[in-house]
Amino acid sequence: MRNKSFLNLNFSFPLSPFFLFSFFLLTTTTGCKEKKTDFDRKPLLENLGNNIIVPAYRNAHEKTQALKNAINAFTAAPDVAKLQAAKLAFKEAYMAWQAIESYDFAKATGLSYGLNNFPPDTAKIQSNILSGTYNLGEAGNIRAKGFPALDYLLFQSPNEQLTVDGVNNFQYAKQYLNDVANDISTNITSVYDDWNTSHINTFINATGLDIGGSVSILCNSWAQYTERTRRERVGNALGYVGLIGTGVTNEKLYEAFYANYSKELLIANLQAGKNLFTGGAGTGFDDYPQVKEATFQGVPLNEEIANQYDKCIAAANAINTDFRTALVNDKQKMETLFLELKKLVVLVKVDLASAVGVTISYLDNDGD
Repeated sequence: MRNKSFLNLNFSFPLSPFFLFSFFLLTTTTGCKEKKTDFDRKPLLENLGNNIIVPAYRNAHEKTQALKNAINAFTAAPDVAKLQAAKLAFKEAYMAWQAIESYDFAKATGLSYGLNNFPPDTAKIQSNILSGTYNLGEAGNIRAKGFPALDYLLFQSPNEQLTVDGVNNFQYAKQYLNDVANDISTNITSVYDDWNTSHINTFINATGLDIGGSVSILCNSWAQYTERTRRERVGNALGYVGLIGTGVTNEKLYEAFYANYSKELLIANLQAGKNLFTGGAGTGFDDYPQVKEATFQGVPLNEEIANQYDKCIAAANAINTDFRTALVNDKQKMETLFLELKKLVVLVKVDLASAVGVTISYLDNDGD
């Protein structure tokens, strides 16, 4: 029957270990000169906070508000045109998300786990829609909400009219779409409001290098999510467990598998990471004296990290198809991208952290 096409896939995936356990002891190959302890970190934090982080949250807030409104318009009177508008709003919001994911601290702690835990649990999503009784805040729904849930609900059928029919024919489909979109918008707006009022001052004034200082907190979150990009956005689908290739690929593990935006999202994520490193037009980590003086295999560390971001972006752009197609027809280029991302992880997690003088303290057993 046609109305079953809206829920015609029944993939379910076990929760992958998200942040596993083993303490990472810092070692480094950088040749650092004697540490400078008198570097004024406040201008760095002022620029990153005011000109990088808050604008990124503002953009994500605006884009997710637009997504919520587009979903509401679609569910109020479903048709193909409104579905297409909702899909466009979804892509813009998901792209904006990439620029804030690395700031998983303060009020945003755990935000990525709640809003972008891919791949989606499609069986759970179907069950929630069929029953109409669910609580998106419960742990059991962690993969049944956020961007991955909308990815499945809006894009899983290539026939857009069938998606429209499904939303009309399943009693709780409209409710579920609105609840998921509202949850995304509410959470991101809450974090944006916090940054835009009180937290920006807290961030700027925590100038120490101790575990509670903003440089330490930011570097830890940044390293953690750079590692996630390598592992979850590329490595898992390629069949890597840590750095060990199993040879078993699975395209359904890609971010935005149904919309097939994996490549675009990855590039946006990397561009945001480089922007954080350089500070845009202002003071960035590349201006940090110890980072400028440190070297990596004879190259100034600030240049090496910026260049490695460019190499990763170039490796992604060298894949002439989408990631799903490349996994089958151009796997070697996907492997090249994975290896470039591995180098980036080491530079951010080990060399940059060592040069700046912070300890990477998040728990992980993935290995570098």
